[in-house]
Amino acid sequence: MKPARFEYFDPTSLGEALELLKEHGDDAKVLAGGQSLMPLINMRLARPKVVIDINRVPGLDYISQTPDGGLAFGALTRLRSVEKSSLVQEMVPVLAAAMPSIGHVQIRNRGTVGGSISHADPAAELPAMCLALDAEIVLSNTLEERTLKPEYFF
Repeated sequence: MKPARFEYFDPTSLGEALELLKEHGDDAKVLAGGQSLMPLINMRLARPKVVIDINRVPGLDYISQTPDGGLAFGALTRLRSVEKSSLVQEMVPVLAAAMPSIGHVQIRNRGTVGGSISHADPAAELPAMCLALDAEIVLSNTLEERTLKPEYFF
């Protein structure tokens, strides 16, 4: 099936992406890997007026250790990168062990941490891991950045 018409934006900065989200509000959907969003759009179960593709936004694809000894993941970090990360394998082996159960390799090559979490499917692996590991989810808009515990996000 073909998707309904929508306006497409591909911002090249986080500020630009956040401004587009502010401008279009609930009429917009963010596209990262597209593993959940695109099937919904193609089957017309989701009909956004605007799609904001964040794949060209720099600085959203990372896995790093935090000052308090935790791990931080960027919204565009591919699931396959999490699976293969020696840092993840060393620091959170249960997360590394869970990654191969997410779809096929092709899915993990495109799917993103941010997409999996923001889709908020209660049966999905990453939301469950966020709850089990007492993770923190960092949200941003044009005015502020805030941190939520998973039980308040999902």
